[in-house]
Amino acid sequence: MVFGQEMSAIKYLDSLGKPATKENFFKYEVFKKENLEQEKYTLQTFDKENHIIQRYSYSDAEAQKLNGESITYYKNGNKRSLITYDNGKPVGTFFTWYENGNPKEESSYFDVSWGSAKHQKMINYWNEKGEKTVNNGNGFLESYGDYLNERGNYRNGFKDGKWTGNSLKNTFSYEETYTDGELVSGVSIESDGTKNEYTSLEVKPEPIKGMGHFYKYISKNFNAPNSAYKNKIQGKIIVAFVVDKEGKITEPKIVKSLGTELDNEAIRILTSYENWKPALQKGRKVRCSFNIPIQLDFSR
Repeated sequence: MVFGQEMSAIKYLDSLGKPATKENFFKYEVFKKENLEQEKYTLQTFDKENHIIQRYSYSDAEAQKLNGESITYYKNGNKRSLITYDNGKPVGTFFTWYENGNPKEESSYFDVSWGSAKHQKMINYWNEKGEKTVNNGNGFLESYGDYLNERGNYRNGFKDGKWTGNSLKNTFSYEETYTDGELVSGVSIESDGTKNEYTSLEVKPEPIKGMGHFYKYISKNFNAPNSAYKNKIQGKIIVAFVVDKEGKITEPKIVKSLGTELDNEAIRILTSYENWKPALQKGRKVRCSFNIPIQLDFSR
């Protein structure tokens, strides 16, 4: 995206989130710096009919660090969800609503690791009929979300006992056991009957030999062009990519650039590295987006 005179930029995207033309797009993003004095940015996404889809707040020009309110919307303009971030972490109260504007969920985030089942505490939950089924952290929840349907009990704000669920497309189902919000065990069952046992809800992707080996490989094999030394370039390239279910790096793109030659070398060295361990969600291998910084200094 390129900033114009009003410190805003527009990016057109297809249905998969890939760059598209102004004549052939599915949605578009408007990235704007709120004022010249502060590092405060907003990223708004709209559909082809100019209905707002979401509005996120950032504290950096690369739209990597969420700060402030992030809001999603239904097509009728009603709010769908509201979450507040501080330095990239969700904080405070989280709200969701049904399309008609009725409340759905009120919960709170805590400063613990995202993989922990206790990073979020349920306060109140209402079903589609407007009935409050979880009151002050206690009760039964049966939810139907965009990706998962699940049901189980809350006690003092945290999951407790047996929980069951299934994916929206019925590609898998799962059963989990909790004690005071902590996951004791879980098993996901694929549509073909394959079972995946797990004790962590999410596992991030990582290089097979570890991040240390990965960065040593980059340092040893990065072939900088002569112009980098001539111009004494220093700074950071940020590369975004996807680790697929087989652990292969796909869809690399530059988030923060240091020039075409260095950017191309960063993508070359990244995609030449051996396979990663794929991310896991509920014991299942899943695609996962990932960002890495590559710090370079040719000023010496």
